[in-house]
Amino acid sequence: ERTKSGIDATAQAAAYKKYLALDEDLLRQLWEYRAVSANLSIVASAITTLSFFLLLATVMSLADCFDQHSGHKASKTMLVPAFLFAAALVVLDLTFNAGQTTTSAFIYDMWTVDYQTLKALEISYVMTNSREMWMKAVVWVFLGVGMSTAAYLNGRSNMLYSSWTFLSVLIALLSFIGFLAEVGRLKWFLEAAALDIALAVLVSFFLLPIWMVWTGVYLLNIRDKEFTEGPGIRGVNEIPVHGPQGNGTPGGAPYRAPYRDDDAPVNTHV
Repeated sequence: ERTKSGIDATAQAAAYKKYLALDEDLLRQLWEYRAVSANLSIVASAITTLSFFLLLATVMSLADCFDQHSGHKASKTMLVPAFLFAAALVVLDLTFNAGQTTTSAFIYDMWTVDYQTLKALEISYVMTNSREMWMKAVVWVFLGVGMSTAAYLNGRSNMLYSSWTFLSVLIALLSFIGFLAEVGRLKWFLEAAALDIALAVLVSFFLLPIWMVWTGVYLLNIRDKEFTEGPGIRGVNEIPVHGPQGNGTPGGAPYRAPYRDDDAPVNTHV
């Protein structure tokens, strides 16, 4: 039921009480909706999985830059693994969600489901869905760890703007809140579910895309400099030489200019 201001909170609470009582009419409406939206749910999970794989490419390139700028081991021991584990859990969630959604829709559409069977089916669905809830909660945790590590590494190296660090910290904080909201459904379902949906929309549709585009623009600038000024990243400023060097570099070995020192002399002796 809706009012001019949106969903009626009183009606929503009443519907939740009917759900806890396993009201037959409410359960049938719920399962009819699940059967109709089964394909949409799978598509949404697939898009989420694809998004995390695209995010992985950005994170790995970013980790390489952090490794060159600060040399801190956290770029490879914390930043990349956090996003890798998050992506792996998202893939598992897609697999489980696809199996659960399609099988549930098949059972409800094809089998003769009386009230007792419907109650058993709903309880089984909730038990199975609890695994998905905890997977999403842990994805929030890994996302928070990854963003916290990115903010820490940028604070050490000043590779990107301080506002980028602030955005990373903001996403990390919202991710940890998202974990609490996800697991809080077991105690405060309506409030926690509303908070979790709001955080998912804010982070997934606004903050993370901004973070990815911002990071991508920086990485593109780094790539452009490789063909012009040379950013000093390992292997980029190396100038092949062939004879003995005045700076002690053996003949045939490359000499790499210091990073971020445009005025540093480049050895071009041959």
